[in-house]
Amino acid sequence: MKQHLLIIGFLACASLLLQAQTRAPYPPFTAEQARLGKELAAKSLEIRRQITNGAGPAEPFKIIGNLYFVGNANGEVFLLTSPQGHIMLGTGSADSTEAVQKNIESMGFKMTDIKAILVNHNHGDQSGGAAYMKEKTGAPLMAGFGEIPYVEHGMFNPPAIPAPPAPDGRGRGQGGPPRYPPAHVDRALFDGDVVKVGPLSVNIYLIPGHSPSSTTFAYTIRDGGRDYKVVEFCCWEYPEDLSQNAYITEATVRHTFETFRKLYPIDIYLELGAYAWGGTLNQPSGTITERMAKAKAEPKLFVNREIFNQFSAAREVEFEEKLAKLRASSR
Repeated sequence: MKQHLLIIGFLACASLLLQAQTRAPYPPFTAEQARLGKELAAKSLEIRRQITNGAGPAEPFKIIGNLYFVGNANGEVFLLTSPQGHIMLGTGSADSTEAVQKNIESMGFKMTDIKAILVNHNHGDQSGGAAYMKEKTGAPLMAGFGEIPYVEHGMFNPPAIPAPPAPDGRGRGQGGPPRYPPAHVDRALFDGDVVKVGPLSVNIYLIPGHSPSSTTFAYTIRDGGRDYKVVEFCCWEYPEDLSQNAYITEATVRHTFETFRKLYPIDIYLELGAYAWGGTLNQPSGTITERMAKAKAEPKLFVNREIFNQFSAAREVEFEEKLAKLRASSR
């Protein structure tokens, strides 16, 4: 009898182990997409290490249709254009504002034709230039409602769960991260909002995680008689211990994946960082400099639905595995 119970126990454990090893994302994403997405994430991390100065200069270029990259070496800033006015997506850091302005003007656009400024989250690399851009354009600044207190105080949101003190009793990171010029936010953005400028229309989706209400932008670009759905997102980050970030919870992450299923399929995937753009990753090899140059020369590299699919599948599997680990440790 004991031997029989041992066999049953062994088979049960083996079954659980097999399920953990073969965990797959929910449809429409597949296990193969999750495998490829894990490779993409590793490639993105490798490329990211090559960006030694994210606020450094970068050459602007037309991505596709009326969408332009006008940001710094880390990426961060895009311009959606129309004859009736433009929408600026991201402002870059406080020390890259003049370079971003130069990029915009070198592409033939006037700062005063920008009619709306949208920032993804409150961190200095995304919102640090907001005050400057508001002054130069006269455009209203818009941000997810949870970002507003930080943008208006020019500060990076503090850790959701503070780190424990160092062994010597001193607090970590005394003084906090560097501040940036505060900027008044003219419009709070909520999940499902739409921002319009002339014929331009940007759909707003709040994705808590990187910050309290980091904001995904989705819009359609027309080029060569075809429509392309674009998503600008920040950021995939699931720490090993999910209990250490109050913005990353089962509820917020499941909201993320539910939102992405509504947006699926995505033709052009843009993370804020150039190291994770679809056009950067849709290349077999190369340094970040080489990849950026090739993406500029061949904009159709940005068009690849599998980039979004693979990232989504891989991150979903990663989250479920880490959630299972957290639950097991709390029993």
